Amino acid sequence: MEQRRHKARWARGYFICCLVAVFLWSVASAEIRYSVSEEVNEGTSVLPGARFQLKPARDLDSGQFSVQQYKLSNNDHFRLDVKKKGNDGKIPILVVQKSLDRETARSHLLILTAIDGGKPPKSGNMNLLVNVLDVNDNVPNFSQDVYSVNLLENAPVGTAVVQVNATDLDEGQNGEVVYSFSNSINQNILNLFNIDALTGEITVKGLIDYEDNDIYEIEIKASDKGLAPLTTEKSVIIKIVDVNDNAPEIEVTSFSRSIPEDSRPGTTVALISVNDLDSGLNGKVICSISDDVPFILSPIC
Repeated sequence: MEQRRHKARWARGYFICCLVAVFLWSVASAEIRYSVSEEVNEGTSVLPGARFQLKPARDLDSGQFSVQQYKLSNNDHFRLDVKKKGNDGKIPILVVQKSLDRETARSHLLILTAIDGGKPPKSGNMNLLVNVLDVNDNVPNFSQDVYSVNLLENAPVGTAVVQVNATDLDEGQNGEVVYSFSNSINQNILNLFNIDALTGEITVKGLIDYEDNDIYEIEIKASDKGLAPLTTEKSVIIKIVDVNDNAPEIEVTSFSRSIPEDSRPGTTVALISVNDLDSGLNGKVICSISDDVPFILSPIC
């Protein structure tokens, strides 16, 4: 008889252990993954108050010994709401209380705790991994505020001028950047320069002549590949450096082919003008004539 009582107590103890194990297995050993977009519609962030129904815990006990309450680990972005639903008991609902930003936090690991009504109460935990899905909410950002370079005139076609660079914090196609000239750019610049859509490198395409233009300001556009692309524009200033590529030009505007032998010193024989299209020292001209002739050059002020 005593032996049977011992067996009965052991059996009851084993049964209770099984209940606890089932409860913890159904709740604590699981991890649920949720994906929440950082925006609901394009340009509209997930606002505080958005609700996501969670999977309820299972407890083989009933009545007051079943799940009575839920608790959520401390965090800044979510809170927990509980909804009573008849025979289904209490349903936990995850509520957004602060706007989500994938660029700040790509995921949020939360712990949901289910507590029964026993004395002492038993509890189980479930991990909630909330992944924040990316939306195209970041514009490309250029690495420099100003791009300014010098370029020698007559630079060969294909010469690299400057490489612009922009990055986008979004993921996938939303974060891939392509480059182009602004839509408002004039045809002359398109004839002189080219930009690589993938690398952002600007190269020489046509003849660069300082005497035609000594500076170019080009608007560059960086766009992502999102369904509704976001774009940033930046100015690139290209200063053309003059090289000594023009010879002085001499023009005689008045010339006496013959003069009397008794002409007085200082008599004007010819008017000569000299011009050099280069700039700076390259455009300054020094004139001279042979020493073995009875003439001198005098500047006209």
